[in-house]
Amino acid sequence: MPLTVGELASASGLTVRTLHHWDEIGLLRPAERSGAGHRRYSGEDVERLYRIVALRRLGLSLDQVDAALDAEGPDLRAAVAAHLGRVRAELTRLRRLEGILEALIEPSTELMIEAIEVMTMSEQYYTPEQLEQLEARRTQLGEDGMAKAQRDWADLIAEMDAERAAGTDVGDAKVQALADRWQDLINQFTGGDPGITASLKRMYEQEGAPKASRGAMSPELSEYVQRVMAARAGR
Repeated sequence: MPLTVGELASASGLTVRTLHHWDEIGLLRPAERSGAGHRRYSGEDVERLYRIVALRRLGLSLDQVDAALDAEGPDLRAAVAAHLGRVRAELTRLRRLEGILEALIEPSTELMIEAIEVMTMSEQYYTPEQLEQLEARRTQLGEDGMAKAQRDWADLIAEMDAERAAGTDVGDAKVQALADRWQDLINQFTGGDPGITASLKRMYEQEGAPKASRGAMSPELSEYVQRVMAARAGR
């Protein structure tokens, strides 16, 4: 049964004013009008409305949405595929957050911080595809593997800080051996993917040390590690 503009607005969460505007610009015109001129929306209109909303969520302007809907099938499928990628990434993030929140029944400061990070940081630095890869990597390592990685980070940071305190040159063979271990641990997290590595580096530069090392790395050590890794890159 056709829907009135008020019924469609109520069911979709949009405003009547929005639906009127989209009708006026030709983006979503109702299939028919009553004798009194009232809009009547069909099932096909509702399908088009879904596509409009989905494309808008991808960040497209109204003009771009209109062009995508009028384009050939592959263009629309590409937009929907991108939307699907975002949905999957969000589900991955929520599954991880679910596990953290379950643990927060008996909360600790560390878990609370991790929950905040998951909720606020992931999407700023990683693409949906990268988030899927990271979640797969976390699953592959398992809880024991993740715990071992955290212990390895703590040990490595302590060794690196000892060399910094001793004034060891960043190009020294001992320090460069630590740099190799540092890179190996990063590769465990990123799977060696250069795109994820670049995103991790950007997050590191803007947000500070990774969670595993936060609280253990002083600004002096962070600066020392940057020089060590720069020397490693120049080897």
